[in-house]
Amino acid sequence: MKKLLIVVAIIFMVSVISGDARDIKSQIFSLTKTFIIKAIPHDAKEIKFWMPYPLVNNQYIIRADFQVPGTYSFVTDSKHNNKIFCAVCKNEKKGFLKISATYEIERKEWLNNPKDLHDTDQVSYPKEVLQYLEGSTFAIISPRIRELAKKITAGKKTPLSSARTIYDYVLENMEYNKAVPGWGNGDSERACIISKGNCTDFHSLFNSLARASNIPAKFVIGFSIPKEKQAEINGYHCWAAFYLNKHGWIPVDIAEAWKNKSKRDYYFGNLDENRIGFTVGRDIILNPHSNSLPLNYFIYPYVEIDGQPTANIEISIASKLL
Repeated sequence: MKKLLIVVAIIFMVSVISGDARDIKSQIFSLTKTFIIKAIPHDAKEIKFWMPYPLVNNQYIIRADFQVPGTYSFVTDSKHNNKIFCAVCKNEKKGFLKISATYEIERKEWLNNPKDLHDTDQVSYPKEVLQYLEGSTFAIISPRIRELAKKITAGKKTPLSSARTIYDYVLENMEYNKAVPGWGNGDSERACIISKGNCTDFHSLFNSLARASNIPAKFVIGFSIPKEKQAEINGYHCWAAFYLNKHGWIPVDIAEAWKNKSKRDYYFGNLDENRIGFTVGRDIILNPHSNSLPLNYFIYPYVEIDGQPTANIEISIASKLL
């Protein structure tokens, strides 16, 4: 028995020294989203409401509660496999309608040891990943993007080394700046020319450059969770992930790395636990069929009143650490 304990202790010490034993952080919190649909005509008959449901990857949904004056169901978008909450409500003739959702979630840090990421020159990908080599309405793969990608990755022979070079380029050449009009659409061409924007623009440029380099890359959107015990959340946050054979999806958050340069290496391959992801991809098609065109990205609700879209929605989002 003593010999066994000694062997176990030695194995543990070796794993710590080699960096295999890592402290993966986690955070448990609640998120409450409240939506008030306003200015509903008195003679309106039906209100349809769609909103994204949290992803299941490095986060676990402990509990979900919905307050809806109507019926609701869950559907999945056919392109990206996002889970979507869909409600159908009758007009209460109050001029407004309130819907709320509360989630209790445990989110784990997404941690990759750089020593575990083995570079490979293999460039064939699984069928389900191939769509993330294509452009979207705003995350385009234009001749300008292709030429820039070729220049950035010159001399790089593997997807991993190319992805890191693209990450470094975006980090060094983009400025987190919401003063110049046009930010927030995730327009790769604009980001390429103006080099300013928010997290959407940072990661749209990364995705377009990666895809132009034959590296599948996808967009992920959600919210950052403040470190205060209770807080209001005033806006979304997004990040990206690229696909590496034998490893799967590897996350990057260039916007956070830009804000905190000391974490430049951390945010290539790792994500902190203080966030929640809701949807993957761009050009989201809502199901069941709505009158909406494909959504550029999907984080806030989409609402129709008698088949006509409305943006007259008051939104409040609050978090609480548990």
